Amino acid sequence: MRRITKRFLTADRSGRVLSSNSERLTDDGRGHLNVTTRRMAAWCSSCHRPLTDTEQRRGRCDYCRRLTCCDACETRCSVCSRRLCGDCRRGFVGQTWMTVCPICLVRLRQRQAVQDHLHARKVAFERQMLRQRELARLQALNLQVARIRVMAQLQSARLRTTGQLALIREMNRLKLALARAYRYG
Repeated sequence: MRRITKRFLTADRSGRVLSSNSERLTDDGRGHLNVTTRRMAAWCSSCHRPLTDTEQRRGRCDYCRRLTCCDACETRCSVCSRRLCGDCRRGFVGQTWMTVCPICLVRLRQRQAVQDHLHARKVAFERQMLRQRELARLQALNLQVARIRVMAQLQSARLRTTGQLALIREMNRLKLALARAYRYG
């Protein structure tokens, strides 16, 4: 029985074997050939995918420095551009959704808390201003009602005075007419 084995290795710069392909050709002596192909690959420590090429490796995570990243799992922080593995990657939902590192996530949450506080103060100020405007408008309406009431009272007093004057004039005319009638009469 004869065996022929071919082995192809792919290693990174440090000499670590990333993938190995082996072909085994076996002849049993009776004319039967058997080919066995084995393929082994290094695994990405972050996403656990097989790495078959050195170009797929991207290096270690800039935050934890433990896990290596590959093409499939490497992400960058949207704020500081750190390389992040799948364990260190976080999401932040603000004005837009972003992938961030834990340090930037804390800063963004603090910033969001300050913005929420400022927004709450602005809303409270606007409500207070609206309340003040409504009070001023109500005072203006009350003053206008009082002015109309005073004008109505003055008008009715004028009418009474005018009516009394007209009555006095009428009575004076009648007195003059009676006095003339007595004199000439």
